Amino acid sequence: MIDINWGVFAPALILLIAASLSLLLAVFNKNIKLSALISLTALVVSAGFNLALFNAGPGSSFDGQYLADTAAVGFNFVILLATFLAILISYDYLESRDLDHEEYYPLMLLSATGAMVMVAAGSMITLILGLEIMSLAVYVLAAWKQDNSASEEAGMKYFLLGAFASAFLIYGIAMVFGATGSFNYSQIAAAIAADGFDKAFYAVLGALLLLVGLGFKTAFFPFHQWAPDVYTGAPMPVTSFMSTVVKTAAFAALLRIAASLLLGLPSIIVQVIAIMIALTMIVGNLGGLMQTGLKRMLAFSAVAHAGYLGLAVLAAKTTGIQAAIWYLTAYAIMNAGAFAVLSLIVDEDDQGDDIELLDGFGKSHPMLAVALSIFLFSLAGFPLFAGFIGKIFVFQAALAQGYNVLAIIGIVSSLVAVVYYMRPVIAMYFKSENHKLSVNASMPTMIAISFAAVATILMGILPGWWYSLFEIGQRVVAGG
Repeated sequence: MIDINWGVFAPALILLIAASLSLLLAVFNKNIKLSALISLTALVVSAGFNLALFNAGPGSSFDGQYLADTAAVGFNFVILLATFLAILISYDYLESRDLDHEEYYPLMLLSATGAMVMVAAGSMITLILGLEIMSLAVYVLAAWKQDNSASEEAGMKYFLLGAFASAFLIYGIAMVFGATGSFNYSQIAAAIAADGFDKAFYAVLGALLLLVGLGFKTAFFPFHQWAPDVYTGAPMPVTSFMSTVVKTAAFAALLRIAASLLLGLPSIIVQVIAIMIALTMIVGNLGGLMQTGLKRMLAFSAVAHAGYLGLAVLAAKTTGIQAAIWYLTAYAIMNAGAFAVLSLIVDEDDQGDDIELLDGFGKSHPMLAVALSIFLFSLAGFPLFAGFIGKIFVFQAALAQGYNVLAIIGIVSSLVAVVYYMRPVIAMYFKSENHKLSVNASMPTMIAISFAAVATILMGILPGWWYSLFEIGQRVVAGG
């Protein structure tokens, strides 16, 4: 008899119920603000149930196919927080641009639900289910700006490349199943570790295909090309959502697969992953250097940060999981904050984000300039900010496993990144004022910016308590 523990599903189930309720209410009531409030309430309630799972300790359902271990709970917190911030940014953004359609918030909740299923997946079948729930909603959100060619291109490009990547992922799963006889992570790990395992070739081939599929979602080189165009074309809150929630779900899945499968295979797999990580850090930061638009610059920044997170993947069997949870928490906060400020600067078509438009912004809008500076300093990895501590954790995880060269590449590429992160800061404080820039800051967006700025500083100067909150031990992934 299949073991079913409905309490394990509670955090994701609450979001699913809220999305359904919001859609039903939209039939009778066209008030999108009510839908936003329902969504925010559901996220808070879901976080409460997630905290209860955290206190209760590891659990599972469907015979280990859906996990509630501390890794899943930790990543769930990141997803809930990032979705909450994205909805706050969306609250007045949509209305000001006539994009406030009733389906928006339910789609965001459905995508977050799929992301939570991905991070809780104890088998590859559950992984695919979560991936498709998340992706289908994001495909629509990316193309949310109707009659806008950039948004339509973003949605179409993300859909076509996403479908292509999913095909690789599914075929890779089939190859791994053929090699190990199981979809379950713990059983896959046991099969690979067993004496006399003679299907390593098929397992390696399947692993390479899995890397292609998940490499797209994580924006690893060379599967990152979609990120700049899609991030630029999608509405600002959707870009914030994609860069945090989708990234969290993808890395959670990759970490589990790395611990149960990838790191147990012949060294060729680890070498491929290491090369991808190195090139991702290099290409992401060099690409950021060449950008003059803030949104596209942050898109290449997201690629570079995927490379840093890749260092945690190589340490998935040791300290990689807790390092990734901490890093993704910090990244979600500082990145959402940066996009929140940016949403107040761009025009109705999300254009006009050239760095030169920030000339004198520190004088005309001092509080927003300080907040944006905090986020940029943190993304660059300056001390006393959350991003600095996050990089220390992932670099330490890589060094502990002997990946010294990769850690050095990460440190050097971080120094290169300082150049493009400081360009907006220089424009804000050392250039004459640009009188063409007008900013109308709404209360929900200001709440998101204020929370993100304070959290970015607190995580940087008081990392110990935050790190211990998400410390998860080594119950990882090969079955919780």
